[in-house]
Amino acid sequence: MAKNSTKPKVEFKEIPRFELERYKGRSSRFTCPNCNNSHTFARYLDITTGEYVGDDIGRCNREEKCGYHKPPTGTDLEGKTLLVSSNDVKKEYLPKEVTNIIDSKFVVKSLNGKLDNLSKFLYKHFDKKTVDEIRSRYKIGYDDLWEDSTVFWQIDKDWDVRTGKIMLYDENTCKRVKNPNHITWVHSPLNKFDNQPDFCLTQCFFGEHLLSDDVTTYKVVESEKTAILCSIMKPNEIYIATGGLQNINETRLLPFKDKELIFYPDKGEAVNLWKRKLKPFQELFNIKIDENINKIETLEDGADLGDFIINKYVK
Repeated sequence: MAKNSTKPKVEFKEIPRFELERYKGRSSRFTCPNCNNSHTFARYLDITTGEYVGDDIGRCNREEKCGYHKPPTGTDLEGKTLLVSSNDVKKEYLPKEVTNIIDSKFVVKSLNGKLDNLSKFLYKHFDKKTVDEIRSRYKIGYDDLWEDSTVFWQIDKDWDVRTGKIMLYDENTCKRVKNPNHITWVHSPLNKFDNQPDFCLTQCFFGEHLLSDDVTTYKVVESEKTAILCSIMKPNEIYIATGGLQNINETRLLPFKDKELIFYPDKGEAVNLWKRKLKPFQELFNIKIDENINKIETLEDGADLGDFIINKYVK
């Protein structure tokens, strides 16, 4: 007589039903319904269907200048539940356990001696020896996706390359070229690096590879360019960058758990936003927030230490 068999229990958990669409290039960003800027608006997706929730339900990435954020609610979505079983989620939206990395040969290739526009600006206005040192410290790369583009490689404490951010600057002003916007990632399917199907990106702070037992204090800014400029001015100090106003979480902070972190937000609302973002971690990490930028009357809201350096030292 056959024994009775029982099916093993399937483990599942409830997770948020809606998430902001992951960046897949300019086509995954839309015109913001509030500020009308194109390619700045991320829409929420229903991860059980893969469909957009609504034209106006999403977040503008111009956090300071716009700040529009409308998340889904049960009322907006005709009573749909905000949490769903992980069993109901489409496979491509399930959390992945793996972190993909980029082959380091692409970092080496980008350090081929050609000068990106940002580096041209730096050599024009600052000491050559210091610029050499800082460019080498951060592995500032060159790419020809757009002529003389800059690559900011995200390299973690184990020297694994998580990704790289490709940006185009004006070599005369050191400002980003925005019309149209010139920013993308090396893991983007549109680029020529060793693209991997379903690349699972886990970002780290720009400069995490500079973790060292000999360094006790790290200074944190938002922009990679600002970290470079601050390092040129104070080469004996170590600056790292979040790479975005919202890019602060426990995963990215953990490598620095035994270090002092001094955050330097941009002028204006960014100060309060970072205070709110960092508050949950104040007891777990040695964190300080420097608010002095709000005392610099010559800077406009949204400006940062990099703007201060350029305004003061570049003629």
